[in-house]
Amino acid sequence: MQQQVRVNTRVTPEARPRSPKDYYRRGISSFDMQSQMFVDGKWVGSENGAVTKVLDPSTGNVITEVPLATIEDTRFAIDTARMAFDDGRWSRLTPADRSNILLKVADLLERNAAVFARLESLNVGKSIKQSANYDIPYTVDNIRFFAGAARVVEGKAMGEYVADGTSAIRREPIGVVGVITPWNYPLMMAVWRIIPALATGNTVVIKPATLTPLSTLEFAKLLDEAGLPKGVFNVVTGSGRDVGEELARNPKVDMIAFTGSTEVGRRLSELASSTLKKLSLELGGKAPFIVFDDSDIEGAAEASVIGGLVNNGQDCGNSTRYYVHSSVLDKFQKLLIGKLSRVRIGDPLDESTDMGPVVSDTQRQRIEGYIEKGIQEGGKLLSGGARPKVKDHENGYYLEPTVISTENEDSCIVKEEIFGPVFTIVPFSNYKEVIQNSNNVIYGLAASVWTKDITKAMNAVRDLRFGTVWVNEHVAVPSEMPWAGYKQSGHGASLSAYSLEEYTYIKHVYFDLTGKSRKSWYYQIYGNKES
Repeated sequence: MQQQVRVNTRVTPEARPRSPKDYYRRGISSFDMQSQMFVDGKWVGSENGAVTKVLDPSTGNVITEVPLATIEDTRFAIDTARMAFDDGRWSRLTPADRSNILLKVADLLERNAAVFARLESLNVGKSIKQSANYDIPYTVDNIRFFAGAARVVEGKAMGEYVADGTSAIRREPIGVVGVITPWNYPLMMAVWRIIPALATGNTVVIKPATLTPLSTLEFAKLLDEAGLPKGVFNVVTGSGRDVGEELARNPKVDMIAFTGSTEVGRRLSELASSTLKKLSLELGGKAPFIVFDDSDIEGAAEASVIGGLVNNGQDCGNSTRYYVHSSVLDKFQKLLIGKLSRVRIGDPLDESTDMGPVVSDTQRQRIEGYIEKGIQEGGKLLSGGARPKVKDHENGYYLEPTVISTENEDSCIVKEEIFGPVFTIVPFSNYKEVIQNSNNVIYGLAASVWTKDITKAMNAVRDLRFGTVWVNEHVAVPSEMPWAGYKQSGHGASLSAYSLEEYTYIKHVYFDLTGKSRKSWYYQIYGNKES
Protein backbone atom coordinates (compact mmCIF):
# COMPACT_ATOMS: atom_id res chain seq x y z
CA MET A 1 0.00 0.00 0.00
CA GLN A 2 1.30 3.41 -0.94
CA GLN A 3 2.52 5.42 2.02
CA GLN A 4 0.30 8.45 2.50
CA VAL A 5 1.87 11.75 1.57
CA ARG A 6 2.28 13.97 4.57
CA VAL A 7 0.81 17.44 4.43
CA ASN A 8 3.30 20.24 4.16
CA THR A 9 2.74 22.24 7.32
CA ARG A 10 6.14 23.88 7.29
CA VAL A 11 6.05 27.64 7.29
CA THR A 12 7.85 29.10 4.32
CA PRO A 13 10.66 31.20 5.78
CA GLU A 14 11.09 34.78 4.78
CA ALA A 15 13.55 35.42 1.99
CA ARG A 16 17.00 35.24 3.45
CA PRO A 17 18.94 38.51 3.57
CA ARG A 18 21.24 39.02 0.63
CA SER A 19 23.77 41.61 -0.35
CA PRO A 20 22.32 42.67 -3.70
CA LYS A 21 24.88 45.31 -4.55
CA ASP A 22 27.04 43.11 -6.78
CA TYR A 23 24.38 41.51 -8.88
CA TYR A 24 22.34 44.69 -9.07
CA ARG A 25 25.41 46.22 -10.69
CA ARG A 26 25.50 43.21 -12.99
CA GLY A 27 22.03 43.72 -14.41
CA ILE A 28 20.04 41.27 -12.26
CA SER A 29 18.15 44.00 -10.44
CA SER A 30 14.89 43.37 -12.34
CA PHE A 31 15.00 39.72 -11.38
CA ASP A 32 13.75 38.36 -8.07
CA MET A 33 16.49 35.81 -7.56
CA GLN A 34 14.92 32.76 -5.99
CA SER A 35 16.61 31.31 -2.93
CA GLN A 36 14.14 28.65 -1.82
CA MET A 37 13.17 25.19 -3.04
CA PHE A 38 10.09 24.48 -5.13
CA VAL A 39 7.97 21.57 -3.89
CA ASP A 40 4.28 20.88 -4.54
CA GLY A 41 3.86 24.26 -6.19
CA LYS A 42 5.22 26.14 -3.14
CA TRP A 43 8.48 27.85 -2.27
CA VAL A 44 9.88 26.26 0.89
CA GLY A 45 12.99 26.19 3.02
CA SER A 46 14.72 23.12 4.39
CA GLU A 47 13.13 21.35 7.33
CA ASN A 48 15.92 22.35 9.71
CA GLY A 49 16.55 25.79 8.22
CA ALA A 50 20.03 24.88 6.96
CA VAL A 51 21.38 26.79 3.98
CA THR A 52 24.42 26.71 1.71
CA LYS A 53 26.13 29.66 0.04
CA VAL A 54 26.17 30.11 -3.73
CA LEU A 55 29.28 31.90 -5.00
CA ASP A 56 30.18 34.03 -8.01
CA PRO A 57 33.29 32.27 -9.40
CA SER A 58 34.56 35.47 -11.01
CA THR A 59 34.91 37.19 -7.61
CA GLY A 60 34.50 34.54 -4.94
CA ASN A 61 31.68 36.64 -3.47
CA VAL A 62 28.44 35.19 -2.13
CA ILE A 63 25.51 35.67 -4.49
CA THR A 64 22.83 34.21 -2.26
CA GLU A 65 21.98 31.23 -0.05
CA VAL A 66 19.76 28.28 -0.88
CA PRO A 67 18.31 25.59 1.37
CA LEU A 68 20.44 22.59 2.25
CA ALA A 69 17.77 19.93 2.06
CA THR A 70 17.65 16.96 4.40
CA ILE A 71 16.75 13.38 3.51
CA GLU A 72 13.32 14.09 4.97
CA ASP A 73 12.89 17.10 2.67
CA THR A 74 13.81 14.88 -0.27
CA ARG A 75 11.31 12.20 0.74
CA PHE A 76 8.58 14.79 0.97
CA ALA A 77 9.31 15.97 -2.57
CA ILE A 78 9.34 12.37 -3.79
CA ASP A 79 5.99 11.67 -2.08
CA THR A 80 4.58 14.79 -3.72
CA ALA A 81 5.74 13.70 -7.17
CA ARG A 82 4.47 10.16 -6.54
CA MET A 83 0.98 11.39 -5.70
CA ALA A 84 0.98 13.75 -8.69
CA PHE A 85 1.83 10.85 -10.98
CA ASP A 86 -0.53 8.32 -9.44
CA ASP A 87 -3.59 10.57 -9.62
CA GLY A 88 -2.95 11.23 -13.32
CA ARG A 89 -3.14 15.01 -13.13
CA TRP A 90 -0.35 15.19 -15.72
CA SER A 91 0.18 11.73 -17.21
CA ARG A 92 -3.44 11.45 -18.38
CA LEU A 93 -3.43 14.71 -20.26
CA THR A 94 -3.19 14.30 -24.00
CA PRO A 95 0.23 14.72 -25.59
CA ALA A 96 -1.12 17.88 -27.22
CA ASP A 97 -2.12 19.38 -23.87
CA ARG A 98 1.27 18.62 -22.34
CA SER A 99 2.99 19.95 -25.45
CA ASN A 100 1.11 23.24 -25.34
CA ILE A 101 2.17 23.88 -21.76
CA LEU A 102 5.80 23.13 -22.59
CA LEU A 103 5.65 25.43 -25.61
CA LYS A 104 4.52 28.18 -23.23
CA VAL A 105 7.59 27.44 -21.14
CA ALA A 106 9.78 27.90 -24.21
CA ASP A 107 8.09 31.22 -24.95
CA LEU A 108 8.58 32.40 -21.38
CA LEU A 109 12.25 31.44 -21.42
CA GLU A 110 12.74 33.24 -24.72
CA ARG A 111 11.04 36.32 -23.29
CA ASN A 112 13.36 36.25 -20.25
CA ALA A 113 16.44 35.11 -22.19
CA ALA A 114 18.63 38.10 -21.30
CA VAL A 115 18.04 37.68 -17.59
CA PHE A 116 18.61 33.92 -17.64
CA ALA A 117 21.80 34.39 -19.64
CA ARG A 118 23.20 36.84 -17.12
CA LEU A 119 22.18 34.66 -14.21
CA GLU A 120 23.85 31.61 -15.78
CA SER A 121 27.08 33.53 -16.40
CA LEU A 122 27.03 34.99 -12.90
CA ASN A 123 26.60 31.60 -11.24
CA VAL A 124 28.84 29.46 -13.51
CA GLY A 125 31.47 31.92 -14.72
CA LYS A 126 30.93 31.26 -18.43
CA SER A 127 31.08 34.20 -20.81
CA ILE A 128 27.90 36.16 -21.43
CA LYS A 129 28.62 35.70 -25.14
CA GLN A 130 28.12 31.97 -24.77
CA SER A 131 25.16 32.19 -22.38
CA ALA A 132 23.27 34.77 -24.43
CA ASN A 133 24.06 33.52 -27.92
CA TYR A 134 24.27 29.77 -27.42
CA ASP A 135 23.10 28.33 -24.10
CA ILE A 136 19.73 30.05 -23.77
CA PRO A 137 18.63 30.15 -27.46
CA TYR A 138 19.68 26.52 -27.85
CA THR A 139 17.78 25.57 -24.70
CA VAL A 140 14.65 27.28 -26.03
CA ASP A 141 15.04 25.22 -29.20
CA ASN A 142 15.48 22.04 -27.14
CA ILE A 143 12.20 22.66 -25.32
CA ARG A 144 10.31 23.31 -28.53
CA PHE A 145 11.73 20.18 -30.11
CA PHE A 146 10.78 17.95 -27.18
CA ALA A 147 7.32 19.50 -26.95
CA GLY A 148 6.66 18.71 -30.60
CA ALA A 149 8.35 15.31 -30.75
CA ALA A 150 6.37 14.02 -27.77
CA ARG A 151 3.20 14.28 -29.85
CA VAL A 152 4.45 11.64 -32.28
CA VAL A 153 5.92 8.99 -29.97
CA GLU A 154 5.00 5.81 -31.78
CA GLY A 155 4.90 2.08 -31.19
CA LYS A 156 4.76 -0.80 -33.64
CA ALA A 157 1.68 -0.77 -35.86
CA MET A 158 -1.15 -3.10 -34.80
CA GLY A 159 -1.04 -6.46 -36.53
CA GLU A 160 -1.76 -10.18 -36.29
CA TYR A 161 1.41 -11.92 -35.17
CA VAL A 162 -0.60 -14.79 -33.70
CA ALA A 163 -3.41 -16.26 -35.78
CA ASP A 164 -6.13 -15.72 -33.19
CA GLY A 165 -5.39 -12.16 -32.11
CA THR A 166 -4.12 -8.65 -32.77
CA SER A 167 -1.11 -7.12 -31.01
CA ALA A 168 -0.36 -3.47 -30.39
CA ILE A 169 2.31 -1.45 -28.59
CA ARG A 170 1.68 1.30 -26.06
CA ARG A 171 4.30 3.66 -24.74
CA GLU A 172 3.57 4.82 -21.21
CA PRO A 173 5.39 7.11 -18.77
CA ILE A 174 7.70 5.45 -16.28
CA GLY A 175 6.49 7.38 -13.22
CA VAL A 176 8.61 9.52 -10.90
CA VAL A 177 11.93 10.56 -12.44
CA GLY A 178 14.76 11.70 -10.19
CA VAL A 179 16.93 14.14 -12.14
CA ILE A 180 20.45 15.05 -11.01
CA THR A 181 22.27 17.69 -13.03
CA PRO A 182 25.86 19.01 -13.22
CA TRP A 183 27.25 22.48 -12.61
CA ASN A 184 28.67 23.21 -16.08
CA TYR A 185 25.39 23.75 -17.97
CA PRO A 186 22.86 24.12 -15.16
CA LEU A 187 19.84 25.16 -17.22
CA MET A 188 20.61 23.30 -20.43
CA MET A 189 21.30 19.98 -18.73
CA ALA A 190 18.20 20.40 -16.59
CA VAL A 191 16.11 20.91 -19.72
CA TRP A 192 17.69 17.91 -21.47
CA ARG A 193 16.37 15.78 -18.59
CA ILE A 194 13.27 17.58 -17.32
CA ILE A 195 11.46 18.33 -20.56
CA PRO A 196 11.47 14.88 -22.22
CA ALA A 197 10.46 13.39 -18.87
CA LEU A 198 7.55 15.82 -18.59
CA ALA A 199 6.64 15.62 -22.26
CA THR A 200 6.06 11.87 -21.95
CA GLY A 201 3.88 12.23 -18.85
CA ASN A 202 6.27 11.65 -15.93
CA THR A 203 6.64 13.70 -12.76
CA VAL A 204 10.05 15.03 -11.69
CA VAL A 205 12.15 15.72 -8.63
CA ILE A 206 15.37 17.47 -9.62
CA LYS A 207 18.53 18.07 -7.62
CA PRO A 208 20.62 20.77 -9.31
CA ALA A 209 24.33 20.92 -8.61
CA THR A 210 25.07 22.48 -5.24
CA LEU A 211 27.39 25.05 -6.84
CA THR A 212 24.93 26.23 -9.50
CA PRO A 213 21.26 25.88 -8.52
CA LEU A 214 20.01 29.36 -9.41
CA SER A 215 18.81 29.00 -13.00
CA THR A 216 17.02 25.74 -12.20
CA LEU A 217 15.14 27.44 -9.37
CA GLU A 218 14.20 30.31 -11.64
CA PHE A 219 13.11 27.85 -14.32
CA ALA A 220 10.60 26.41 -11.85
CA LYS A 221 8.85 29.79 -11.96
CA LEU A 222 8.39 29.46 -15.71
CA LEU A 223 6.94 25.96 -15.45
CA ASP A 224 4.55 27.16 -12.76
CA GLU A 225 3.53 30.22 -14.78
CA ALA A 226 2.96 28.08 -17.87
CA GLY A 227 0.36 26.03 -16.01
CA LEU A 228 2.15 22.85 -14.98
CA PRO A 229 -0.01 21.18 -12.27
CA LYS A 230 1.27 21.33 -8.71
CA GLY A 231 3.50 18.50 -7.62
CA VAL A 232 4.50 17.52 -11.14
CA PHE A 233 7.83 19.35 -10.98
CA ASN A 234 9.85 19.77 -7.80
CA VAL A 235 13.31 21.25 -7.09
CA VAL A 236 15.29 20.15 -4.05
CA THR A 237 18.65 21.80 -3.36
CA GLY A 238 21.27 20.09 -1.27
CA SER A 239 24.15 17.65 -1.20
CA GLY A 240 24.59 14.59 -3.34
CA ARG A 241 25.05 12.52 -0.23
CA ASP A 242 21.59 13.38 1.13
CA VAL A 243 19.41 14.44 -1.80
CA GLY A 244 21.05 12.57 -4.69
CA GLU A 245 21.51 9.30 -2.86
CA GLU A 246 17.96 9.36 -1.49
CA LEU A 247 16.61 9.80 -5.02
CA ALA A 248 18.65 6.77 -6.10
CA ARG A 249 17.59 4.60 -3.15
CA ASN A 250 13.95 5.56 -2.70
CA PRO A 251 11.54 2.89 -4.03
CA LYS A 252 8.99 5.55 -5.02
CA VAL A 253 11.41 6.90 -7.63
CA ASP A 254 11.12 4.86 -10.83
CA MET A 255 14.06 6.24 -12.79
CA ILE A 256 17.25 8.25 -12.35
CA ALA A 257 18.38 10.61 -15.13
CA PHE A 258 21.87 11.79 -14.29
CA THR A 259 24.44 13.94 -16.05
CA GLY A 260 27.82 14.20 -14.39
CA SER A 261 31.02 12.33 -13.63
CA THR A 262 31.59 8.65 -14.25
CA GLU A 263 32.52 8.19 -10.58
CA VAL A 264 29.16 9.52 -9.36
CA GLY A 265 27.39 7.53 -12.10
CA ARG A 266 28.89 4.34 -10.68
CA ARG A 267 27.72 5.26 -7.18
CA LEU A 268 24.18 5.99 -8.35
CA SER A 269 24.11 2.69 -10.23
CA GLU A 270 25.01 0.85 -7.04
CA LEU A 271 22.32 2.59 -5.02
CA ALA A 272 19.65 2.24 -7.69
CA SER A 273 20.31 -1.49 -8.07
CA SER A 274 18.43 -2.24 -4.84
CA THR A 275 15.16 -1.27 -6.55
CA LEU A 276 16.25 -2.01 -10.14
CA LYS A 277 15.51 1.53 -11.25
CA LYS A 278 15.94 2.47 -14.85
CA LEU A 279 19.03 4.64 -15.34
CA SER A 280 19.88 7.15 -18.03
CA LEU A 281 23.47 8.24 -17.52
CA GLU A 282 25.48 10.82 -19.42
CA LEU A 283 28.91 10.64 -17.85
CA GLY A 284 32.48 11.75 -18.49
CA GLY A 285 34.34 12.17 -21.73
CA LYS A 286 37.84 12.38 -23.14
CA ALA A 287 37.33 13.49 -26.72
CA PRO A 288 40.12 12.91 -29.24
CA PHE A 289 40.66 15.62 -31.87
CA ILE A 290 42.47 13.87 -34.72
CA VAL A 291 44.37 16.04 -37.19
CA PHE A 292 45.55 14.09 -40.24
CA ASP A 293 48.34 15.38 -42.48
CA ASP A 294 45.95 16.24 -45.32
CA SER A 295 43.60 18.37 -43.22
CA ASP A 296 42.98 22.11 -43.31
CA ILE A 297 45.46 22.92 -40.52
CA GLU A 298 44.27 26.51 -40.14
CA GLY A 299 40.68 25.35 -39.80
CA ALA A 300 41.62 22.58 -37.39
CA ALA A 301 43.58 25.01 -35.19
CA GLU A 302 40.72 27.49 -35.16
CA ALA A 303 38.22 24.80 -34.18
CA SER A 304 40.58 23.40 -31.57
CA VAL A 305 40.31 26.66 -29.63
CA ILE A 306 36.52 26.36 -29.72
CA GLY A 307 36.54 22.67 -28.84
CA GLY A 308 38.94 23.18 -25.96
CA LEU A 309 37.54 26.39 -24.49
CA VAL A 310 33.80 25.86 -24.85
CA ASN A 311 32.32 26.59 -21.43
CA ASN A 312 35.80 27.55 -20.19
CA GLY A 313 36.95 24.00 -20.93
CA GLN A 314 34.33 22.51 -18.64
CA ASP A 315 32.40 20.37 -21.10
CA CYS A 316 32.24 16.58 -21.28
CA GLY A 317 32.51 16.71 -25.07
CA ASN A 318 35.29 19.28 -25.31
CA SER A 319 38.42 18.37 -27.24
CA THR A 320 41.09 17.35 -24.77
CA ARG A 321 43.45 15.01 -26.65
CA TYR A 322 44.89 16.53 -29.81
CA TYR A 323 46.33 13.74 -31.91
CA VAL A 324 48.31 15.54 -34.61
CA HIS A 325 50.17 13.87 -37.45
CA SER A 326 53.90 14.36 -36.89
CA SER A 327 54.36 15.99 -40.31
CA VAL A 328 52.08 18.91 -39.38
CA LEU A 329 52.74 18.98 -35.63
CA ASP A 330 54.90 22.10 -35.51
CA LYS A 331 52.55 24.10 -37.72
CA PHE A 332 49.50 23.09 -35.70
CA GLN A 333 51.14 23.90 -32.36
CA LYS A 334 52.26 27.34 -33.49
CA LEU A 335 48.80 28.17 -34.82
CA LEU A 336 47.08 26.93 -31.67
CA ILE A 337 49.38 28.81 -29.27
CA GLY A 338 49.07 31.97 -31.35
CA LYS A 339 45.28 31.80 -31.28
CA LEU A 340 45.15 31.07 -27.55
CA SER A 341 47.34 34.11 -26.89
CA ARG A 342 44.52 36.27 -28.27
CA VAL A 343 41.84 34.79 -26.00
CA ARG A 344 40.44 37.56 -23.79
CA ILE A 345 40.15 36.46 -20.16
CA GLY A 346 37.98 38.65 -17.96
CA ASP A 347 34.67 39.40 -16.31
CA PRO A 348 32.19 36.84 -17.69
CA LEU A 349 29.49 39.52 -17.84
CA ASP A 350 31.62 41.73 -20.07
CA GLU A 351 30.56 41.11 -23.67
CA SER A 352 34.16 41.35 -24.90
CA THR A 353 35.29 38.47 -22.65
CA ASP A 354 36.07 35.17 -24.37
CA MET A 355 36.86 33.15 -21.28
CA GLY A 356 35.81 33.49 -17.67
CA PRO A 357 36.88 31.60 -14.54
CA VAL A 358 36.40 27.93 -13.81
CA VAL A 359 33.51 27.19 -11.48
CA SER A 360 35.31 26.98 -8.13
CA ASP A 361 38.67 27.16 -6.43
CA THR A 362 38.50 23.41 -5.83
CA GLN A 363 38.04 22.83 -9.56
CA ARG A 364 40.95 25.15 -10.40
CA GLN A 365 43.25 23.32 -7.99
CA ARG A 366 42.16 20.00 -9.50
CA ILE A 367 43.06 21.21 -13.01
CA GLU A 368 46.40 22.60 -11.80
CA GLY A 369 47.12 19.21 -10.23
CA TYR A 370 46.65 17.55 -13.60
CA ILE A 371 48.95 20.08 -15.27
CA GLU A 372 51.68 19.46 -12.69
CA LYS A 373 51.33 15.68 -12.86
CA GLY A 374 51.22 15.71 -16.67
CA ILE A 375 54.57 17.53 -16.73
CA GLN A 376 56.01 15.09 -14.18
CA GLU A 377 54.95 12.24 -16.45
CA GLY A 378 56.98 13.54 -19.38
CA GLY A 379 54.83 16.37 -20.73
CA LYS A 380 56.29 19.66 -21.93
CA LEU A 381 54.49 22.89 -21.03
CA LEU A 382 54.21 24.93 -24.24
CA SER A 383 52.06 27.80 -22.97
CA GLY A 384 49.73 28.92 -20.19
CA GLY A 385 49.15 27.27 -16.85
CA ALA A 386 49.23 30.43 -14.72
CA ARG A 387 46.56 32.26 -12.77
CA PRO A 388 45.97 35.52 -14.66
CA LYS A 389 45.21 38.74 -12.83
CA VAL A 390 41.84 40.15 -13.84
CA LYS A 391 41.06 43.71 -12.80
CA ASP A 392 38.36 43.93 -10.10
CA HIS A 393 38.22 40.12 -10.08
CA GLU A 394 41.47 39.31 -8.28
CA ASN A 395 39.78 36.66 -6.13
CA GLY A 396 38.11 34.90 -9.05
CA TYR A 397 38.98 31.35 -10.04
CA TYR A 398 40.82 32.16 -13.26
CA LEU A 399 43.29 29.91 -15.07
CA GLU A 400 45.06 30.43 -18.39
CA PRO A 401 44.45 28.02 -21.28
CA THR A 402 47.28 25.52 -21.04
CA VAL A 403 49.02 23.62 -23.85
CA ILE A 404 51.11 20.54 -23.03
CA SER A 405 52.80 18.21 -25.50
CA THR A 406 53.49 14.60 -24.58
CA GLU A 407 54.33 11.26 -26.14
CA ASN A 408 53.32 9.32 -23.02
CA GLU A 409 50.04 7.61 -23.88
CA ASP A 410 49.71 6.44 -20.28
CA SER A 411 49.93 9.96 -18.83
CA CYS A 412 47.02 11.09 -16.67
CA ILE A 413 46.43 14.06 -18.98
CA VAL A 414 45.88 11.63 -21.85
CA LYS A 415 43.76 9.05 -20.02
CA GLU A 416 41.72 10.95 -17.42
CA GLU A 417 39.04 13.62 -17.68
CA ILE A 418 40.51 16.95 -16.59
CA PHE A 419 37.43 19.12 -17.17
CA GLY A 420 39.34 22.30 -17.73
CA PRO A 421 41.13 24.39 -20.40
CA VAL A 422 44.04 22.00 -20.92
CA PHE A 423 45.15 21.15 -24.46
CA THR A 424 47.16 17.92 -24.57
CA ILE A 425 48.96 17.42 -27.89
CA VAL A 426 50.14 13.94 -28.87
CA PRO A 427 51.91 13.21 -32.19
CA PHE A 428 51.06 10.16 -34.31
CA SER A 429 52.43 8.65 -37.50
CA ASN A 430 49.75 6.37 -38.98
CA TYR A 431 46.01 5.67 -39.09
CA LYS A 432 46.03 2.42 -37.13
CA GLU A 433 48.05 3.96 -34.31
CA VAL A 434 45.83 7.01 -33.84
CA ILE A 435 42.56 5.07 -33.93
CA GLN A 436 43.87 2.56 -31.41
CA ASN A 437 45.12 5.29 -29.06
CA SER A 438 41.92 7.33 -29.44
CA ASN A 439 39.81 4.35 -28.40
CA ASN A 440 42.14 3.32 -25.56
CA VAL A 441 40.29 5.18 -22.78
CA ILE A 442 37.34 4.22 -20.60
CA TYR A 443 35.25 7.01 -22.14
CA GLY A 444 33.32 7.10 -25.40
CA LEU A 445 31.27 10.27 -25.64
CA ALA A 446 32.61 12.35 -28.55
CA ALA A 447 35.45 12.60 -31.06
CA SER A 448 36.38 14.63 -34.13
CA VAL A 449 38.34 13.87 -37.28
CA TRP A 450 40.08 16.42 -39.50
CA THR A 451 40.83 15.35 -43.08
CA LYS A 452 39.99 16.19 -46.69
CA ASP A 453 39.92 12.50 -47.62
CA ILE A 454 36.33 11.20 -47.51
CA THR A 455 37.45 7.57 -47.44
CA LYS A 456 39.70 8.20 -44.47
CA ALA A 457 36.90 10.12 -42.73
CA MET A 458 34.35 7.36 -43.29
CA ASN A 459 36.73 4.72 -41.99
CA ALA A 460 37.46 6.79 -38.88
CA VAL A 461 33.74 7.35 -38.24
CA ARG A 462 33.28 3.58 -38.35
CA ASP A 463 36.32 2.73 -36.23
CA LEU A 464 36.04 5.32 -33.45
CA ARG A 465 34.07 4.00 -30.45
CA PHE A 466 32.29 7.21 -29.50
CA GLY A 467 28.64 8.21 -29.44
CA THR A 468 29.22 11.31 -31.56
CA VAL A 469 31.90 11.71 -34.23
CA TRP A 470 32.31 15.04 -36.00
CA VAL A 471 34.16 15.41 -39.30
CA ASN A 472 35.94 18.77 -39.76
CA GLU A 473 33.99 20.23 -36.83
CA HIS A 474 33.77 19.90 -33.07
CA VAL A 475 30.90 20.56 -30.60
CA ALA A 476 27.87 20.91 -32.96
CA VAL A 477 24.88 19.04 -31.47
CA PRO A 478 21.44 19.80 -32.99
CA SER A 479 18.29 19.10 -30.98
CA GLU A 480 17.23 16.46 -33.50
CA MET A 481 20.34 14.29 -33.02
CA PRO A 482 21.13 12.06 -30.02
CA TRP A 483 23.87 12.79 -27.52
CA ALA A 484 24.84 9.43 -26.07
CA GLY A 485 27.93 7.66 -24.82
CA TYR A 486 29.76 4.40 -25.32
CA LYS A 487 31.60 2.49 -22.58
CA GLN A 488 31.90 4.37 -19.26
CA SER A 489 30.51 7.57 -20.74
CA GLY A 490 27.13 6.13 -19.84
CA HIS A 491 24.06 4.77 -21.53
CA GLY A 492 20.82 6.25 -22.76
CA ALA A 493 20.37 9.22 -25.06
CA SER A 494 19.86 12.91 -24.44
CA LEU A 495 18.29 15.07 -27.16
CA SER A 496 16.47 13.70 -30.25
CA ALA A 497 13.40 11.48 -30.41
CA TYR A 498 15.55 8.68 -28.98
CA SER A 499 15.69 10.44 -25.62
CA LEU A 500 11.90 10.33 -25.33
CA GLU A 501 12.11 6.55 -25.36
CA GLU A 502 14.25 6.74 -22.21
CA TYR A 503 11.29 8.00 -20.21
CA THR A 504 8.69 5.46 -21.33
CA TYR A 505 7.84 1.82 -20.79
CA ILE A 506 6.83 -0.37 -23.70
CA LYS A 507 3.61 -2.28 -23.16
CA HIS A 508 2.35 -5.08 -25.39
CA VAL A 509 -1.44 -5.19 -25.66
CA TYR A 510 -3.13 -8.29 -27.10
CA PHE A 511 -6.71 -8.47 -28.37
CA ASP A 512 -8.36 -11.86 -28.91
CA LEU A 513 -10.19 -12.05 -32.24
CA THR A 514 -11.92 -15.43 -31.87
CA GLY A 515 -14.54 -14.77 -29.22
CA LYS A 516 -14.14 -18.41 -28.14
CA SER A 517 -13.77 -19.58 -24.56
CA ARG A 518 -11.32 -22.31 -25.62
CA LYS A 519 -8.65 -21.20 -28.03
CA SER A 520 -7.07 -23.48 -30.63
CA TRP A 521 -3.73 -23.72 -28.86
CA TYR A 522 -4.98 -24.53 -25.34
CA TYR A 523 -4.41 -28.26 -25.89
CA GLN A 524 -0.70 -27.56 -25.55
CA ILE A 525 -1.28 -27.01 -21.82
CA TYR A 526 -4.15 -29.42 -21.10
CA GLY A 527 -6.79 -31.46 -22.85
CA ASN A 528 -6.89 -32.78 -26.38
CA LYS A 529 -6.45 -31.01 -29.67
CA GLU A 530 -9.82 -30.36 -31.23
CA SER A 531 -10.32 -31.43 -34.79
